[in-house]
Amino acid sequence: WRSPPDGGRLVAVDPATFERTVWSLAFDPQPPSDTELGGVPSYLEQALVSPQGDRVALPSLQANVGTGRFVSGEDFAHDHVLRAVVSWVDPATGAESVARRKQFDNRGLASAGVFSSRGDYVFVAMRGSRAVERYDVLTGNQAGTLLDVGYAPDGLALSADDRLLYVNATLSREVRVYDVTDFRQLPTPVAVIPLVDDEPLPAEVLRGKQLFNDSFDRRLAGDGYLACAHCHLDGDGDRLVWDFTDRGEGLRNTISLLGRAGTAHGLLHWSANFDEVQDFEHDIRGHFGGLGLMSEDAFAQADTPLGPPKAGLSADLDALAAYVGSLTDEPRSPHLRGADAEAGRAIFEQAGCDECHRGPTLTDSGLDAEGAPVLHDVGTLGPGSGQRLGAPLIGLDTPTLHGLWHSAPYLHDGSAATLRAVLVDRNPDDRHGRTGDLTEAQLGQLEAYLLSLDGRD
Repeated sequence: WRSPPDGGRLVAVDPATFERTVWSLAFDPQPPSDTELGGVPSYLEQALVSPQGDRVALPSLQANVGTGRFVSGEDFAHDHVLRAVVSWVDPATGAESVARRKQFDNRGLASAGVFSSRGDYVFVAMRGSRAVERYDVLTGNQAGTLLDVGYAPDGLALSADDRLLYVNATLSREVRVYDVTDFRQLPTPVAVIPLVDDEPLPAEVLRGKQLFNDSFDRRLAGDGYLACAHCHLDGDGDRLVWDFTDRGEGLRNTISLLGRAGTAHGLLHWSANFDEVQDFEHDIRGHFGGLGLMSEDAFAQADTPLGPPKAGLSADLDALAAYVGSLTDEPRSPHLRGADAEAGRAIFEQAGCDECHRGPTLTDSGLDAEGAPVLHDVGTLGPGSGQRLGAPLIGLDTPTLHGLWHSAPYLHDGSAATLRAVLVDRNPDDRHGRTGDLTEAQLGQLEAYLLSLDGRD
């Protein structure tokens, strides 16, 4: 459901023969405008089949990874990064028309949907925007909106008579019920069904998770487009490479937050440009187009990344950090630690990989004795690598190796599609581990070890 940069994939399975057919959702090359943008449909969480069976609707977001100062010569605006989109596939042919994709203004991620009983309307949940849009299938136009439907709506259902719409506001911990027979006035809930008796999350963590997933709050984003979760859904990464050159950075491969526990692995980002989760206030105020979670007076006291701490200056910003810090669990690797992987562990040490990827977190991220970040130039920097905080980029922060089994592509710019490419193709002069003399068998053993790493060593 996370799409590669060249396009999305939908797999149809014949229930009788289990034969698989792959349908493609092509990369849209159009430049961004006030109403649309190009990119790849990603976060394909649901496939909606019309009652007549003649069309399949796929709510998602369209990630505009084809724009940026380095890749296209155009800087990002906050409304040119991504948009909510519904793609349409003909199930008879598997064909999708890029021109028919419906892009929604001021909406970031279409997370779920439901057809009306006649198939003439589709209701689409907008996760970060706290909204539901009614889309007229025949005209191709929006035909009504529900606003402020709760945090992170991710499921919709219609009553058999199309009168009542049920909205699962997952982070409000409730289902809100709306009468949708008349959109001449903005519908309001006719019932609210609580879902949780005993909240499993601490109050601060739940609040932070709500903020992490939200783009409706004007403090967090301009025009409802960008939420932290729109690149880090469920705390993971989107597996895409974004051009952040206009941010004073460069091409950056999205990092999963799972298992990192906030700053437990050291500094943040490939260039170690933040030392606390609260530093994302800069992204919120800048690239998200938000007003900020800190007061202006508080921000004036700590308006520099890596400068005076922001912790303690905003309850909501601290809650956001508490949620990110709660992401302590790394998904378990399906690659078992067999004989090849154990042999690979010894090769890992012999090749000098553990000189930087060391300790329980497999990283030396942090500050040196003089208070400067520990950065390494392992030969992977290139023209697209850009800068660090608007200054020369002399090296990169050491990432953990936990979760390599599910985090391709690799390296800061996503230039290695496989671990073999990291070890061989993108390892000039053995600057990124002494692998040049390894045999094919030894490289395979090293890969087996790397794929087994999930923080449970």
